[in-house]
Amino acid sequence: MRFVSVSTRVLSSRRAAALLVAALGLSVSGAARAEVSREGVWPAAEPEVSLDVSRAPRNEAIKRLAQEAGWSLVLNNVPPGDPVDLRVQDQPADKVLELLLADGDYVATRDGDLIAIAPSDRAQRSAPALPALPALPALPALPAAPALPAVPEPPQAAAPAASPDDAEAEQDAPRRRGRDRFVTGGSLRIERGEVVHDVSVVGGSLDVWGTVTGDIDVMGGSTRIHEGARVRGDVSTVGGPLTVADGARVDGDVDVVGGPLHRGERALIRGDVNNEITLRGDDGEPEATGASLARRAGGAVTRTALLFAFGAVLLALWPRRMEVLKVEIAARPMRSFALGVVGVLGALALAVALCVTLIGVPFAVIGLLLAFIAAAAGGCAVLETAGAALAGHRTRNPYVHLAIGCLGLLLVGAIPFVGGALHGVVVLIGAGALVATRLANLLRPRPRGEGAGGPYRTAP
Repeated sequence: MRFVSVSTRVLSSRRAAALLVAALGLSVSGAARAEVSREGVWPAAEPEVSLDVSRAPRNEAIKRLAQEAGWSLVLNNVPPGDPVDLRVQDQPADKVLELLLADGDYVATRDGDLIAIAPSDRAQRSAPALPALPALPALPALPAAPALPAVPEPPQAAAPAASPDDAEAEQDAPRRRGRDRFVTGGSLRIERGEVVHDVSVVGGSLDVWGTVTGDIDVMGGSTRIHEGARVRGDVSTVGGPLTVADGARVDGDVDVVGGPLHRGERALIRGDVNNEITLRGDDGEPEATGASLARRAGGAVTRTALLFAFGAVLLALWPRRMEVLKVEIAARPMRSFALGVVGVLGALALAVALCVTLIGVPFAVIGLLLAFIAAAAGGCAVLETAGAALAGHRTRNPYVHLAIGCLGLLLVGAIPFVGGALHGVVVLIGAGALVATRLANLLRPRPRGEGAGGPYRTAP
């Protein structure tokens, strides 16, 4: 009888071990069948996210993931799940979602940025049915208890309303830095949902539909920030218009030189705006305010004063070369104007050709800077010539002539349309005089027989 008891205990232990192995096998096979099926159009490269979640329900972690990745989320009959600890750094958002849903079969359907998650049909069919519980015997009716007097509820303190700065800080918390984009001699388009950092475009246009986490710099082209786009840094454009559409957002400053700013009624610009011409709405009418007019007048006076100071420096250092330009302008003004048109077109064509290659970009920038200085010198010569003509024989002081010319440019330049045309004529005549005189005799070839030591002398 003792032997039978011992063998019975051995068989019971083996049976328990077999049942334990079978249960483990079922749990492993069930985990192996768990998967997340994707439906809809999913991009090949999802944004990378960084999350730090501690002891939060699984559904709350999924919501935090959607906020970080920029998704709109719908959860259909998804159980809240056990608390999870999640800490990831620069990982694809879709992979993190699959890991959070690894406890069963789910279907994730995507339409743009909208993602809906629900249990799959197989998971619902494979869910075990709960056994019916036996009916409980009816309990005898208890006598009704006397009603207690109502106790007044204590007043609850109102929760403090979240400030706009706190909401803005919470919205801006999940940031990621994209890569820089640099284009020369071509156009660039930032697609919707795309994230980049600093953007630089030379000799081309820029269209922004996505997010720019850094600054935007555009030279010689148009820039358009469309609805839903966002620029976290500054926007600077030179020689082209800037359009900030309704629903677009710029967190930094906006500087537009040599072009208008088209700003929608619902466009948000949080920084300073520096531009002479600001157009609002679809009608394209300029913003006429006292502050803007005063700013434009102050800018015109400042530019005229700087031009006079630059011309005075040229007259003090190189009076003979300025006299050469003045004689050429007074003798042949129409020829100087025609040569200026040809010279400006040639300079622009050369700059564009240099910007095609990356090596030529520094030379193009240096050439444009030198061309700007030369155009200012030629303009000072034109203004001095015009001032001398207005002063007549009252004075021969070149500085007074230059001052009279600058004052006339300031007064006439304030007239709409006429002022812009006058500035163009002054620049073109000055550029033509520089071309005709070979940069005021700076590039004149030396006469034959003249070297570094002076003209050669022959013996008599």
